Amino acid sequence: MSETGFIAEFLGFLDQSIVRTKRTADRAMVQFVVLRLALVATSASLPALTTLQSRSWSTADAVLVAILAGLDTQFRWGEEWRHFRSTQLVLERMRRDYQRRKSAVNDGRAIGTIATEAQNFDKLFADVEDLLQTEADSFFKFRITDWKSRDRPT
Repeated sequence: MSETGFIAEFLGFLDQSIVRTKRTADRAMVQFVVLRLALVATSASLPALTTLQSRSWSTADAVLVAILAGLDTQFRWGEEWRHFRSTQLVLERMRRDYQRRKSAVNDGRAIGTIATEAQNFDKLFADVEDLLQTEADSFFKFRITDWKSRDRPT
């Protein structure tokens, strides 16, 4: 594969990563909002349900509140949403910075230590790979390590 082919492939990968992280962030945001709305609605209805003659409705509502609170604590979709949204925004910024540097290099201006197209792409590649590695590490730490530490008795 030629160097130009790799650059085009990597830029395509970067664009797909931006779309994928946006989609994942949007899904996590919807899950977070729906869960929180359900939690607020069921919690708010609990006092009214306790005044009913039949206590089964208030018991079912209390159980639902406990389940929703457990889901919120376990899956933490709000934090997942912020994680993916911040990754998406940083990737978009890196793409814009690359395009700005590319334009400057084509106009014959150097930006910082970037004076050639190759240096510009090398910086983009290194920045994106560093970000994706950092984000993967923090995501798996959040999903696995943090869950294990919460499951241990204190």
